Order: sequence, then structure tokens, then C-alpha cells
Amino acid sequence: MWTFWGLAVQIIAGFLGAHAAASASHEHSFGFVGHSLAGLVGGALSGAFLQTAAITLVTGSGSHNPEVAVDTAVIHVMTGAVMGAIAMFAVGMFKKG
Repeated sequence: MWTFWGLAVQIIAGFLGAHAAASASHEHSFGFVGHSLAGLVGGALSGAFLQTAAITLVTGSGSHNPEVAVDTAVIHVMTGAVMGAIAMFAVGMFKKG
């Protein structure tokens, strides 16, 4: 289910994920504002387009697992953070190349 709460969580997590990735990889650094924008955009895109797919939990046989609030929150945070880091690395590689 798509929610504005999930979108907001993924945008914030994208911001944090981009800065975490930037601190781990100095060769792709392009400034605080650039990292912030890349993370916010990455988190927003994941929140807008991947939110429903990311929280779909299935078993090995394909049956649907019930959603638990804690699981959903953790999945939103991790999806936003990873997409923020990916967006930061993509912009960093584009600027270097």
C-alpha cells in the first residue's frame, strides 16, 4: 500500500543514505548540497515508485506474509537509504567521468 508516510520516511532516509555513502567514499565527493540533493531525489524516487514493491513480503512458495508495522518501517528506511546512496554514487560517477 502506498502512503505519504512511507514517502516522507524514504526521502529522509535517502538524505541520510547519501551522506553515509559520501563519508565512506571520498573520491566521489561533490559537496554537502550536492549530496543532499542527490539523496533527497533518490529517496523521493524510491518512495514514489518502489514503495509498494519494496514492502511486498512473500514466502519461498509465493504466499503473501502479513505486514507488520515494524517490518514496514525498516523496509522503508532501508529502501530510501540505499536509493539515496545509489543516487549519490551515480551523480558522483557522472561528475567524475
